[in-house]
This record gives sequence, structure tokens and C-alpha cells, in this order.
Amino acid sequence: MKIRAVVLDAVGEPVRVDTLDLAEPREGEVLIRMRAAGVCHSDQHVITGRHSADLPCVLGHEGAGEVAAVGAGVESVRVGDRVALNWLPSCKACFYCSRGQEHLCREVVGSLWPGFMTDGSSRLSRNGETIRHYSGVSTWAEYMVVAQECCVTLHDDVPFEVAALIGCAVATGVGAARYRGDVGPGDRVAVVGAGGVGLSVIMGAALAGAERIIAVDREATKRDLAASLGATDFVEANEGADGDAIGHSIDRVLELTGGRGADVVFEAIGNARLQQEWIRGVRPGGALVLVGIPGNDETTPFNSAELSRQSKTVRGSYYAETDAGRSIDDLCGAYLEGRLPVDRLISGRYCIDDVQHAIDAMLSGSEGRTVITFD
Repeated sequence: MKIRAVVLDAVGEPVRVDTLDLAEPREGEVLIRMRAAGVCHSDQHVITGRHSADLPCVLGHEGAGEVAAVGAGVESVRVGDRVALNWLPSCKACFYCSRGQEHLCREVVGSLWPGFMTDGSSRLSRNGETIRHYSGVSTWAEYMVVAQECCVTLHDDVPFEVAALIGCAVATGVGAARYRGDVGPGDRVAVVGAGGVGLSVIMGAALAGAERIIAVDREATKRDLAASLGATDFVEANEGADGDAIGHSIDRVLELTGGRGADVVFEAIGNARLQQEWIRGVRPGGALVLVGIPGNDETTPFNSAELSRQSKTVRGSYYAETDAGRSIDDLCGAYLEGRLPVDRLISGRYCIDDVQHAIDAMLSGSEGRTVITFD
């Protein structure tokens, strides 16, 4: 079938909406009619080359839609089902899955992440040229073929755009708060970066009962949005009189936490310098959780003597930090119960032809989350 999709042909080039050929789903595969897709910084990192991907490919890794057809052997979903797409499915049987670390499983995604289906071939082509699937789901398209393991069935009352965001940014932020930050009642946390993931960390910390949630961002326009999602304080990360924006932001967090520092600081941007500096904002015995991912060639130096003498911990946090499919289901349930206001994140809706406008809105830093809708 012919579809319209957003293709990246080479690093640094603009994305473009192109007409592609999409083959029918094979054994264990599902054809999805996309209804909503999130626009995430990870997609932009592929465009700039900060994160690598095999090209040309159809971008997008946050999405939700309807099952339009199924291949042989598919039992988990049926035609007409509403689904969210999970770009990190797990095998449920390997070393990591057996230890409750499904987010570290590579058994299923080993073939998906190079841009192919599980049989090592692509369902996408353009004039005979192979086009790759990004993260196994390629959600910036009218239709897409995915492995059945990537499908998480949705309740009828969960909007597609909400499910799309839960499928990556929300699961990442809430998972960081719950499982790597171990946030609980009475905790004081700071969230550096109020983008899509940072705002989701705020929601996760609020869900966990944190006493004080300090949002830190350069854009003052994020203040009200952060507050609506659970932030109790907002620190505007603009330069102080001596030009030390980071230092002044950390000092302000120290003031708000009685001079001790936050129990947990979440760095949600992926900036190596921020990660290095913000260890000072962590109280003795507390933790710095790295949620944002820097470029593959970047390193973050820490003063190990300070870490040891003050018993501070630095932790990486990846995606949902648990079984992603179960997390998507649980978070959709929390949304329906009114405990996770994901819909407040959405600040703009764009059609596929306006994908560059959606990317530009995200990059402006003043938005919550932008989504592509396929109505």
C-alpha cells in the first residue's frame, strides 16, 4: 500500500514528507493506522546526528493508533483494537527480564533497532530502495507495520494523543521518579529541565507523594505548566549578575531545601555540564538521577572524593525502568483515575505536513509537548 511518512535521508538534512510503499504484515506482525504521534527530542537528535540511526528511515517512536490488519500467528491483538506502541518490548525470559529489569532486555529489539523487522527485512521502500524503521515503530506515518510485541492494548477512554506520550516521555519521567529516584512521601526533589521528560518526572514525583518539587528551567513560561503538574516551586535558570546561571539555580535550590540540597536531583536535559554541576544540589546521602542522555561521545566528570565523603549516588535512568508494556498500561490507568494529568502536557497539535513546525515548536523550549494527529 502507499503511505505518506516523514523520512530522514541523511544527518543534518531537513525531514520531508514522502510517499512510500508499505508491505503487508508478515507472521507475528501488525498493521497500525496511526492516530497520534509525539514529537520528541530523541527524534531531533537523530536528525542532528547526536544519536545514531541507520538511514534513510521513517522517524517517530511515540505513537498510538488502531489495528488495521494482522499477520499470521498474531494473538495479542485483533483488527479494530486501539493500541499504544512500545519501542522497547522485552522477551520476558532472559537474564534481565527474570530479574525485573525488562528495560535492559535486548532479545527482541536486537533486530528492530537496526531498522528492520524481526526477520531482518524492512516493510518500507521507496522506488525499490529500502527504508528503515526507526526504533521498530516509525510512528511519523499514516500507517506502519510493527511487531506484535510492540502493541499495548488501550482502554476506549484513553485518547490516542495521551497514549502516544505515555509510550515514551511519560513512562520515562515517571519511571525515573518511581524506580531510580525512589521518591516517596516527604521527599524534596529538584527537576532540572521542564521539557517533556522533566515535566513527566514532576508528575511522577507528585504521584509518589513528594513534599517539595522544584522545577528548574530557563523558560519562565513553563512556571504555570509545571505547577499544574505538581511542582511546588519554580527556579528560573537565567544568568545571575556574574553570569553563573547554573550556580545561581543550585544556590536557589539549596535555599529551598534548608541549605542541605534535594533528596534527589533529576537532570532531564542530557547536558554533561549540568550533570557535573548539579551534584552540588544533592544533599549528603542523596542521589543525582541522569534521565537526559548526552551525545554518544560526551562524558561527564564527577569529583569522586565528594561522592564518597558525602555518600552521594549518581544513577542512570533508562526509559520506564521496568517492563515498558506494563508501565504503559499502568500509567494509562492512572490517567483515567485522574492521578496523572498527561493531557495538560499537550501544547500543540499538527498534521503530518506541518511536521517541521511541530519540531520547531518543541525546540523553542516554551512548549509542553507537541503531537502529530492523523484525522
